[in-house]
Amino acid sequence: MILDYGGIESMIDALEKDSLTDADIDGLLRVHGVRSMVNNVTNYLPEYGLDEFRDEVKTFAKTKKSGKGGLYFQLHYIWQTRTHVRSLIGLIKKSEKEIIRSTLDQLQRYSPKIGRLTVNVYFIGGGVSDGIVFDNSKEPAFYINLSTTDGSFSDYNDVVANMAHEAYHVFQKVALNGAGMEAVAYQHDKLKTVERLIAVTLAEGTANYVVDPTVSNAAGEMMEKSRQRYLRNAQRERMQENFALFDSVLQEVRVNKIAWNDLYQIGFSGNNDARFYFVGYQMAKVIDKYCGFKCIGELFENQPVEFFRRYITLYRKHPEITGRFSKSTEEFLLQY
Repeated sequence: MILDYGGIESMIDALEKDSLTDADIDGLLRVHGVRSMVNNVTNYLPEYGLDEFRDEVKTFAKTKKSGKGGLYFQLHYIWQTRTHVRSLIGLIKKSEKEIIRSTLDQLQRYSPKIGRLTVNVYFIGGGVSDGIVFDNSKEPAFYINLSTTDGSFSDYNDVVANMAHEAYHVFQKVALNGAGMEAVAYQHDKLKTVERLIAVTLAEGTANYVVDPTVSNAAGEMMEKSRQRYLRNAQRERMQENFALFDSVLQEVRVNKIAWNDLYQIGFSGNNDARFYFVGYQMAKVIDKYCGFKCIGELFENQPVEFFRRYITLYRKHPEITGRFSKSTEEFLLQY
């Protein structure tokens, strides 16, 4: 892993100025991490692009207040957390070898077969995501938002967990591409909505399982917040709700009544507790228990729907397994 701090450091430096010229902003946008943060916002909100970022960062530098794009570029969180983030950057820089080792140690057991790989890690600030792996990029890279999307104070253990989660996504994509599934790896927007739903549930569910804070004693406010989310979604009633929600969304997909962006907000957004992350988590947990840890890495050698088929087969054999799809969902997935 190669760690790059330019995205977050350049944003803090820019916001600490009293004003920014157009040339200053041009330079800022030449920083890979900054440009990537803006591109990620545009991916989710096409109406907020480079021009809107230029207006927002210029306004914020002058007034230290958010403008029209404040809710999405979230420069105020960079400003509010800047002193803490500078200290965190210093700690990471002093501990680079340790943080890389800690990240990779979490993934080794469940890693797909990908061979040697150099991954670029870009630390950024602002935007709508705490961690990013771009669907349409073959560069083995991910992005970590040190200012977070809610202004919370990220800490060392949270950064390690976030890095491990995003690194696992990179591993998934490399493995899928190596198995001849380029569209699943790098072209989600070209998949049918149902195929995208299945693929993203596999990707997020397994990453959620592999990097599970409930099996770690790592301390920190953000780690505890994450741990509580996992425990909440592990409750029997919530698990049943999550699977039922997947059933209903899949049915809407099958009859073309829901668009991807709306589906994403329902099933994958943190604003709704990332419900489908935990559908996939439960599936991965069961497969690990009854098939073994090697079966997790091997999931990325097959079409994503096999993840669902294997899980359904297992719970039909083992009545003690909690978390089941409707008969209609079962039939559709088994025959798809």
